Amino acid sequence: MNLHALRIFTRVARSGSVTRTAESLLISQPAVTAQLRKLEQEIGMKLITSKGRSIQLTEAGELLAGYSKRLFALEAEIETKMDDFSTGKRGSLRICSTQLPASTVLPRWIVKFKQKYPLVDVQLYKGNSDWTYQRLLDYSVHAAFVCREQQEEGVESYTLVDDELIFIVPRDHRFARKEVSLEELMREPFILREKGSATRGKVINLCEAANLNEPKSVIQIEGMSESIEAVKAGYGAALVSALAVKKDLHNGMLGRVFVEDVFIKHPIKLCTRSNEELSSATANFISLIKDELANT
Repeated sequence: MNLHALRIFTRVARSGSVTRTAESLLISQPAVTAQLRKLEQEIGMKLITSKGRSIQLTEAGELLAGYSKRLFALEAEIETKMDDFSTGKRGSLRICSTQLPASTVLPRWIVKFKQKYPLVDVQLYKGNSDWTYQRLLDYSVHAAFVCREQQEEGVESYTLVDDELIFIVPRDHRFARKEVSLEELMREPFILREKGSATRGKVINLCEAANLNEPKSVIQIEGMSESIEAVKAGYGAALVSALAVKKDLHNGMLGRVFVEDVFIKHPIKLCTRSNEELSSATANFISLIKDELANT
């Protein structure tokens, strides 16, 4: 079916006049009439009859007008939704993150994004650093948030927040708020994260660099907040994000241990796949984050 002729027929059916339709479309009246005749020939039925200076739809014309109105309304809806996808107003945003960003900065950013783009479906997944990178590289998510210094192959990263890793102990521990050597601290009972976590790797790397044995009395716990709670409950030491324990240190719920000649950067990074054009929703989310950080 000739959609151009059908579109003109729909305008005529709506206005009830060939003349008014021609004026609204900025074409001649004979051109409108020619399209109507072409459509009638294609369908093989009379669609319009004259009624004085206006027109009247035949029974077949009434039926066709009802369907064509729905057809072009659907076309307008499709165009709107496709435009929403292209501008990022609609679609999906899948994010994976290590625990620190997921429990500190990401909830606020996601809420602000959802308030601005309510039609975008947002999903947040949480895991350790290795798992998070893998989810990004296997195309399970659009963006990842990690706390790791080294660059992963196939990944572009951007530092969002500067953080550091610090050692903590229970508030009444003899090392609380004191400076000790790494060797002294490694003799203490220790909370270690699961394999694949960035903080666990940092502890092991520090011991190897100083030619020290890893802590012997260890509890392995999956999750930074769980590790922090174990230390608050009175067990040993742990290496954690300074951002994650800022309130607990201020309130005296934990004690910080200052280790000689040890400063560990722990930036929160936004990661995307290298040399890949971002979806509009992802680009909008990243833009929102950068605006938020620029204004804080």
